Amino acid sequence: MLRYIVKRTLLAIPTLLLISMTVFGLSKCSPRDTTLDSGDAAPLGNSGQVQESSIRIRAALEGLDKPVFYFDVSPASYPDTAYRIFPYSRRARLLNLCAQSGDWPAVSRYESALISIWGVASSLPDTLHHAGTFRLAVSDMVKCRHIALLPAMFDSIQVSLQQLPANVYPAGLLTNLEAQIRTLRQSDGAWKMYRPAFHWYGTDNQYHHWIAGFVTGDLGLSRLTQIPVWESLMFALLSTLVINGLAICIAYLIAIPLGVAMARRRNRAFDKLTGWTLLLLYATPAFWMGGLLILLFATPDWGLFWIKGIAIESWKGSGLTFGAWCRHNAGKFILPIGTLSLHALAILALQMRGGMLENIRQDYIRTARAKGVHENSVYWRHTFRNALFPVITIFAGLFPAVFAGSLVVESLFQFPGIGMKTQEAFLSADYPVLFAILMMAAALTIVGSLIADLLYAWADPRVRFDKQ
Repeated sequence: MLRYIVKRTLLAIPTLLLISMTVFGLSKCSPRDTTLDSGDAAPLGNSGQVQESSIRIRAALEGLDKPVFYFDVSPASYPDTAYRIFPYSRRARLLNLCAQSGDWPAVSRYESALISIWGVASSLPDTLHHAGTFRLAVSDMVKCRHIALLPAMFDSIQVSLQQLPANVYPAGLLTNLEAQIRTLRQSDGAWKMYRPAFHWYGTDNQYHHWIAGFVTGDLGLSRLTQIPVWESLMFALLSTLVINGLAICIAYLIAIPLGVAMARRRNRAFDKLTGWTLLLLYATPAFWMGGLLILLFATPDWGLFWIKGIAIESWKGSGLTFGAWCRHNAGKFILPIGTLSLHALAILALQMRGGMLENIRQDYIRTARAKGVHENSVYWRHTFRNALFPVITIFAGLFPAVFAGSLVVESLFQFPGIGMKTQEAFLSADYPVLFAILMMAAALTIVGSLIADLLYAWADPRVRFDKQ
């Protein structure tokens, strides 16, 4: 048994890694944080330079100035350190120029010459006549992404300079910029865009730190609240565990004996009536069932009003511990737990009945009865474990829901669980929280399948021997 457990666990690790890469890739494809991009406009004076410096500092703090993965395959014309260029608009502009020329050193020298010119333009006093025209001309060149347009823009800068005093700018800077533009235009390395280059970065990359943080609980910061993601999710996760965990336990505790009882009384009135009732429960949408329970038990005009409303007190403003908060709102948990457990109960009981009926016709059951084994022992000792296979299969799908919650039920009852947290993160574009929830749900799906495999092996030892 131990060998089987180790084998199944080792097989689950590659799947988890593939899922983590997929989730991380989706996070990289999501819209970027606009605070890390100063836009295409040139920075205006010292304030703009301070803003760009703060962008680089924040990118370094969030680990965005590291390569995305362990390796990279990119066009040979691109530099292997392009991930260090911030803001994003500057990176896109330089890479565009590099794609046209195929000469990254020439692009880098051109930008250095342009920055020097911009430094002079931004330092000119506003009281100087035509200073604004000069700054505008340099700003247009800073935003330019096409080499073919650079000469015309350079001519515009020269025209604006002719209207300024000769001593306000070093002539050598303009000569250097003209030379760098000429070099860019003469570069003929555009063919390098079609030649791939392989770059190895090692473990100091964004994915490695992200997956290590997920394993250790360091999921980064929420964009919405700027607090750690794990701290933001902790209360919602515990709340979801309470109602979903109790709902699943109640469903199994009722469904398994009920399924066995239906199988023992098959084709009788109890079996037929219970079967039709369970089918009705299973076919009823969760939101409709929850709404019906609210009308019956929480509405004074239409129902019994045993539960005084469904609004749950906020935990943050209550000043209570989580356990005290749960006890204080225990009455408000009944309806969401009932809605979740009724839907799971229906499918579990029907599957348990089907599994019992399938196994009760087997030869080993006939042999047991021929030996005089009591009917209770026939059902509970000989048939029960083999009939658990369909129920175990369903558990593999229910296990992630215990942690991931139900958006429909939580929205209906305004329950502060993971389902509501997912909706909030989606609507507010809080992608660190959203992808942390997605990764957690995916990982729990794999864990649920692993637990199901182990339960298969427990229910029938032939499973683990056949798969060795």
